[in-house]
Amino acid sequence: MPKPRERKSETTRARLVAAASEALLAGRGDFEMSQLARRAGVSDGLPYHYFGSKAGALSAVIDAFYDRYYAVVNQPLDGSRPWAEREFERLQSWLGFLYTEPLAPIVLGRMGRTAQVAGLESTRRDELIGLARRNIELGQQAGDISDSIDAGIAAAAIIGAIGQAASQAFEDPKPPAPTALTAQLWGLISGALGLPVRDSISP
Repeated sequence: MPKPRERKSETTRARLVAAASEALLAGRGDFEMSQLARRAGVSDGLPYHYFGSKAGALSAVIDAFYDRYYAVVNQPLDGSRPWAEREFERLQSWLGFLYTEPLAPIVLGRMGRTAQVAGLESTRRDELIGLARRNIELGQQAGDISDSIDAGIAAAAIIGAIGQAASQAFEDPKPPAPTALTAQLWGLISGALGLPVRDSISP
């Protein structure tokens, strides 16, 4: 169990990350450490104590974003349901998060092209690909997906398609409705996994 001082430190850090997120949103992708401190109601030096630099604070914000992102995607696998039915609902939840998370357009949009975000995203993307691969292999074991499909390649293609589609949607002045993007991506997923049309689920 964390000691009182450790709990206080964790609470303060969480407050600073929240303030940095607010500052990033207000600055449309940029902020100053002094703005972070003012929003958190702390001295100008405290954010440097916790993060070391502006880059460190930004990394903490992006990590927190991907923690929330991963929690939505990494839902328990219910093997009692048909693979396509379960995974269509997961895709809906996935895109629902991206469309309602305030930081998603910033992190996956213009900031996604920066070296700092790209590096953090690469690690998280590898985690998602690993999850998707295990998920596809479970579908193969259940007989819902053909054994001829390479689970690793399919997983990489699916995760890449969803990430790029979301990034493109956020760059578009008039992004597609979540239902339209879900339907289009589900078509790509079905194709990547060789699912017959009758096994695909329409929104």
